[in-house]
Amino acid sequence: MSSDYAIKIDNLSKCYHIYDRPRDRLLQMLFRGRRTYFREFWAVHNVSFTVERGTTVAIIGRNGAGKSTLLQMICGTLSPTEGNIEVRGRVAALLELGAGFNPEFTGRENVYLAASLHGLSREQTNARFDAITTFAGIGDYVDQPVKTYSSGMFVRLAFAVIAHVDADILIVDEALSVGDAFFQQKCMRFLLDFKANGGTLLFVSHDMSAVNALCEHAILLRREGSQYLYETGTPKEIAMIYLRDIYSEKAASQTGAVGSPDGSAGTLVAANSASERPGQARRYEVESVPPVRYHASQFRTGADSFGIGGASITATFFRNGDGEAVGEFHSDEMVTLVIRAAVKTDMTYPAIGFVIKDNHGQKLIAESTDSYLRERAIVAGAGSEIEAAFSMCFPALIRGEYSIDVAFAEGPGSDHVQHHLMHDVMVLTALGSNLVHGKIGAPSLSITFDVTQSESLSDGANAM
Repeated sequence: MSSDYAIKIDNLSKCYHIYDRPRDRLLQMLFRGRRTYFREFWAVHNVSFTVERGTTVAIIGRNGAGKSTLLQMICGTLSPTEGNIEVRGRVAALLELGAGFNPEFTGRENVYLAASLHGLSREQTNARFDAITTFAGIGDYVDQPVKTYSSGMFVRLAFAVIAHVDADILIVDEALSVGDAFFQQKCMRFLLDFKANGGTLLFVSHDMSAVNALCEHAILLRREGSQYLYETGTPKEIAMIYLRDIYSEKAASQTGAVGSPDGSAGTLVAANSASERPGQARRYEVESVPPVRYHASQFRTGADSFGIGGASITATFFRNGDGEAVGEFHSDEMVTLVIRAAVKTDMTYPAIGFVIKDNHGQKLIAESTDSYLRERAIVAGAGSEIEAAFSMCFPALIRGEYSIDVAFAEGPGSDHVQHHLMHDVMVLTALGSNLVHGKIGAPSLSITFDVTQSESLSDGANAM
């Protein structure tokens, strides 16, 4: 293990005393050392690992496995019962709603309070205050008591603070799940930049796809009977163990036959009506695989963006086969994603593209006009308008929210100059999807089952 580490944990444990009755607490105080009136509960027990500087590590585990307790000890808000913790660098953490904020204070006052807890002087906070409030995006609510905030507004302000305290180590629990899709994407962009700039990140999540995409290492906390266990490894290795444990527990809890789950994809029917005979195959077909229904939000003119400004994107929307703008469509329909841009300076090789991302910022679908126009020296004059229309049969995505980035660049291939790139200009919500795992379903799907009943199985069934 490298000596250039950010966090080193050695045989770390945290024990709580559990009292069955309130009076037992008093009795324990009166008869300390002569009799025990409590049960020991080890929230974390004998855990050791090292986090190298500049790496991203996932902390995985079922509810009650001790993830939050472990993170609080690393942050210093809990004292360990046993073991040692060594942390090198400034730590900023977003562990739970309410941590570090006084509900009676305004958002402004809490910014200064939280920043001071992270080691910033008042002068430093003054210099960063506008950037913090811009990142949070809560407007005039910054001068209202935080007890009036929604959970989404609360986490916006809390994350905005830790994003501006120059932390070396960032610890994020699943508090980000309460934010809206646009803010989640902004946070993911910050986390990716933080990671790219050499920051150390501890990331708690139950989403194995996000863990595999974002992290180099993973730590699994779990209980097996009375034993407290932990394992370290690659995200792929740890995810396999985690999923194995979940499904083993489900299998052990099942006592009856497995029925059809709600929301199954279509109805199974026999393709022929002849009675089965031993050794005869019977085919079943799915009558229909319901398409995924999508809802598209309106184009956000004020979305986060950058570029040199030789052109600006003015609209993004979906159009159906009849050429009408639509806010809803299905995965089995041909739709067109339209991107319009106003050209401000003369340019050659204008190119427009889009990226569709999941809620963790992973890029799922991307396309642009660039590769199709490299051989054509297209010229766009100042004052002209360009419209790119991408027609497609939209893929079936798993239920959830997705965001769309759009961009206008100039120049062929990798030599292009970015004139206007807009983040999260639209949110696309997948409704009613039958997918359980993964992100994208198989296109133009049809399903059949061939079932052959063997002679011996038939005889055994008849004998019962």
